[in-house]
Amino acid sequence: LLATTAQVFAAGWKAVKLYFMLGLPGEREEDLEGIADLARKTLLTAENRGQVTVSLSTFIPKPHTPFQWQRQIDCAQIQTRQEFFRTRLKNRNISIKWHDARMSLLEGVFSRGDEKTGELIETAFRLGCRFDGWSDRFRFDLWEEAMRRTGIDPESYLRERPFTEVFPWERIESGVSREFLLAEALRADKGEPTPDCRTGQCGNCGVCDQKTIRTMTAPADASVGSLVSSYADREDEGPEKTLRTRFTKLGPARFLSHLELSSALSRAVSLTGTSFIYSKGYHPHPKISFAGATSVGMESRGEFVDIRIQDPCEELGLLTARINAGLPVGMRITAMVELPPNAFSLAELAVGFTYDLILPSDSTDETMDRFEAKIPAFLAAGSFRVTREANGKPVIKEIRPFVADLALDRTGCRILLSARFGPEGTVRPAEVLTGVFGLSPEALHKIRIVKTGTQLADFAGIADRQIFSGDPHKMY
Repeated sequence: LLATTAQVFAAGWKAVKLYFMLGLPGEREEDLEGIADLARKTLLTAENRGQVTVSLSTFIPKPHTPFQWQRQIDCAQIQTRQEFFRTRLKNRNISIKWHDARMSLLEGVFSRGDEKTGELIETAFRLGCRFDGWSDRFRFDLWEEAMRRTGIDPESYLRERPFTEVFPWERIESGVSREFLLAEALRADKGEPTPDCRTGQCGNCGVCDQKTIRTMTAPADASVGSLVSSYADREDEGPEKTLRTRFTKLGPARFLSHLELSSALSRAVSLTGTSFIYSKGYHPHPKISFAGATSVGMESRGEFVDIRIQDPCEELGLLTARINAGLPVGMRITAMVELPPNAFSLAELAVGFTYDLILPSDSTDETMDRFEAKIPAFLAAGSFRVTREANGKPVIKEIRPFVADLALDRTGCRILLSARFGPEGTVRPAEVLTGVFGLSPEALHKIRIVKTGTQLADFAGIADRQIFSGDPHKMY
């Protein structure tokens, strides 16, 4: 390290930062002296031309690790160590940074928390705790009051745990066995290193299944391409199926992003014990293909996704019910069919979407008349441009080619929008509401936008149209 920092400072760099952790298992005063000594030696390599920053973090024992049984030092012990370095490293060219000891205490409580910590968080929230990661907004006095009201003693979470204790997080299967973690904890206590399984003997931790997860080794000069190719050439997972799935995104689920939807669906499928087919390459991931991304805040009565899985050992109706049991509120699979090998992809089939733009229930007749009057002029126009903001700059966009139809349903208090795709994309419902009907951004937030259907290409077959329409005879 000292040789490296000497080269760095000699090359003209003005500052380096050293990261250390306080409160590690087995820590002694000699270790703290060693940190201070290393910081001073690092500064010497700068030859009075640089600055050294010493960052001190508090060790927080984490679940599913060999140190999950260890004690975390408390606030007083953290502050004693911080004061130790304040007195040892008095040099204008050495700056010290550390975490608030009280914040570390809370992190320790949450890290190995249980059901009670959920009540603690809610109580603190109701007392006024917000944005606690910002030092100027951190109200530890409110957290103390929340702990008093919920009967939580921080010491019970920071304490050392006996090896026989059953943890609340053990119901979560991380892939690494408790026995392996315990063996590693004992090795760490004795100072025995664990061999690197990439070059040595397998430690049988339980993570690798030798299919989707396995160790990889390569010479230092090996190209990335050859490494990826060697991984991609692994044997096929076995018989597979592609399942076209229709699901809802309603209520609270409308606030999930596209990535969060994908993660929620992947987790729900995995909970059933069903195995995905994974992509080939260095970072394999489940093969999941959506018909499109629905904006955050928009609801949908029919989202579509193709999932490639290893041949399940149960009929699709039962599989669907089990997946639904693991989905968040508002997400629910309403149809699932197996696709033949030559089936069209979702991207090939979908050519547009239909939407209900549901107006506030207190919309007046005058508002309805105004909206209704704007529709004929828009549909008759050969061109209609709107201005929207992109990357902080105004962008003019032509939307008329992307609107197949537009109508007002006065009885249902809604605007019916039929949008289609084009070479340059499609139209967003918000662009129609602001551009055509003149709604302000504030008024836009009062509109409930629901995707109601997917329009298909002319070549789509009967089977395709049945699942996209939600035909009950083709469900499951």
